[in-house]
Amino acid sequence: MNDHKNENAQWAQENGYKFHAKSDGVISEGARSLDIFRRAEGFRDHVLGVHRNRPFEILDVMVSEHSGNGYFFVWKTIVVIPTNGLKLPNFDLLPRRETGGMNFLGIKGLDLKLPPTAPLDERRTVDAFNKNYSLFAGGAFEAMEASIKSADHLVPSLSDVATICKRGVLRFLSTAVTGLIEVQDGYLAIRAPETRIIRPGVSDTILKGRERESLRNVANDLLDVFANAASEAPLRALTLENTFNPRQLLGGIIGGVIGFCLGGFIGVILLFLFREKHLFLIPVLALGGGALGRLIGNRLTRSK
Repeated sequence: MNDHKNENAQWAQENGYKFHAKSDGVISEGARSLDIFRRAEGFRDHVLGVHRNRPFEILDVMVSEHSGNGYFFVWKTIVVIPTNGLKLPNFDLLPRRETGGMNFLGIKGLDLKLPPTAPLDERRTVDAFNKNYSLFAGGAFEAMEASIKSADHLVPSLSDVATICKRGVLRFLSTAVTGLIEVQDGYLAIRAPETRIIRPGVSDTILKGRERESLRNVANDLLDVFANAASEAPLRALTLENTFNPRQLLGGIIGGVIGFCLGGFIGVILLFLFREKHLFLIPVLALGGGALGRLIGNRLTRSK
């Protein structure tokens, strides 16, 4: 057995949990439709147990990802817990540190906003939350699909996501370190935080053995926070801002492609003029032109 299988099996045995080295996915039927499993290509090291009187499943999920060298398969550890007794809306929280590609396309989800007149501690809490996460009401896939279809870029009312916009919840999420957080149809799923920020390149994001307890504990802590905040009122004067702009997305893509091609073309011309001495100018000008073209495209299509 691989080290991760040995460690996961031993951790499960020590705690009286069930362990399956091979898996067909989560056992709970309702959890199988979670967006977090949308691109799943395989499953392994599936542990089922009960912690704090809540049943949980934690497993590694294989997904395909793309880099400059092609497509790769990577493994990610995910925990799933039912949200029994909690009336939570469907939503996704995507870590800002992991959404560089989405930000490049102009997709940022919902920002929480407070006026300058709001208490300083509340503004700091909201700012810290926005720094950590992007909120997608209904789910990231559903929210982006709705934004593309709707010319008005509809923003949900505060009452639709009131459960999230509580002081205790935002305070917890302003300090939590996780990957994607998803709540859909009575289930909470949290993915382990990415390691590529520290270790560049395509790499697995798995937790082994007792390391998995950290992810399980964060999920349970979050559910406890939701339960404790049930009677708490949302922050006053809080508003939601939809920062997704399909026109800006299209403008950025078109501008980036035109800039990339134009920069590369100029680089080829300079290569003929200066020979091999300035060969590096082709990729430099192509990438620089792509970035500049995207910036210009975004500005030209920005909503007024």
